[in-house]
Amino acid sequence: MKKIKLLAVTHHSRNNINPIRPEAAQIIGLHKSGVVDVTVICNPKSTLIPHLEKEGIDVLTDPLDQKISRSTIIKIRRLLKEKKIDVLHLFNNIACSNGATAAIGTDAKVIAYRGQTGNVSRFDPSSYLVMLHPRLDKIICVAKAIEEDLRGHLWGNKSKATTVYKGHDRSWYQNEPANIERYVKNSSSFKLSMVANLRPRKGLDVFMDALALLPKEINIDVLLVGADPTSEKIKAMQERSGMPTRVHALGYREDAPEVAAASDLMILPTTKREGLCRAVLEANSYGVPAIVSDTGGNAELVKHGDSGLVVPPSDPQALADAIYTLYQDRELCAQYGKNALRRVREKFNVEQGVKKTLSIYKELTN
Repeated sequence: MKKIKLLAVTHHSRNNINPIRPEAAQIIGLHKSGVVDVTVICNPKSTLIPHLEKEGIDVLTDPLDQKISRSTIIKIRRLLKEKKIDVLHLFNNIACSNGATAAIGTDAKVIAYRGQTGNVSRFDPSSYLVMLHPRLDKIICVAKAIEEDLRGHLWGNKSKATTVYKGHDRSWYQNEPANIERYVKNSSSFKLSMVANLRPRKGLDVFMDALALLPKEINIDVLLVGADPTSEKIKAMQERSGMPTRVHALGYREDAPEVAAASDLMILPTTKREGLCRAVLEANSYGVPAIVSDTGGNAELVKHGDSGLVVPPSDPQALADAIYTLYQDRELCAQYGKNALRRVREKFNVEQGVKKTLSIYKELTN
């Protein structure tokens, strides 16, 4: 059987493999399927390179540092023709704007990646370089909520948008929980964690306002991964909680999954434009349940009343009530954690992501 020739284009600048493990696993899984002949273009310092090369995948490099780069477009176009590429899979916006443009006039089927809702408009010219690029044959979204949102902006064939959940592997989550004794003085406290790049839409203010609504005698500690302890804004947020000595800013941590594993409960109070949050999947993979807001793909991650709780976005009282419910009932919280672990293994594993992606490749190339 003739193999599908794939050219995947991706860009990553982080030293930590954790954020891009699902993407690497998908590419490697396609390579190992025996059905796909994989070539990857990534930036020269990409964390992915050693992981892909270890599996025998052909890896090429390009700066991939401009939305439209003549040299990048020429390189991709040359590869499409020389390697007779069947599928061009573009994993971020820079890859999309250059790759889809390079594919004009070629026979390659072009797939883009979509990781969150929002920031697409028919009236925004820049959208036609990415999600509304006329050369795209398929857009793989990481959640159904993202697919539904995107379909509202697409012209013509709405089924161009589809959903494939990012896959996680249980072997990634075997480390011991992080040592948090530096921050938490009372080992019996109920520990909440929030792991996020703390942009305003991540809802840290909502979380702090929710803490302020809890009973004053409550015995909790809060671990904020990604919050700079020297930032005046973060210090103001700690004061806003009404319990500043129990809210701990941990800064950037490469062991964020292990910090989540050291907590009893993960909190993600995003106000808008959420995708399929990796931090929640990581916490769930350690058997830690989550309370999330009902935005983007959050409600697909967490089954309300089974593997965690889903609350309305921007509603501190609803978040406070949910936290207090699980604070008072530790057995229920632990059961949610067990259910969350089972759910992530059954619904968000690597195998399902590879299988669905492969079926999309076959559909397009047939």
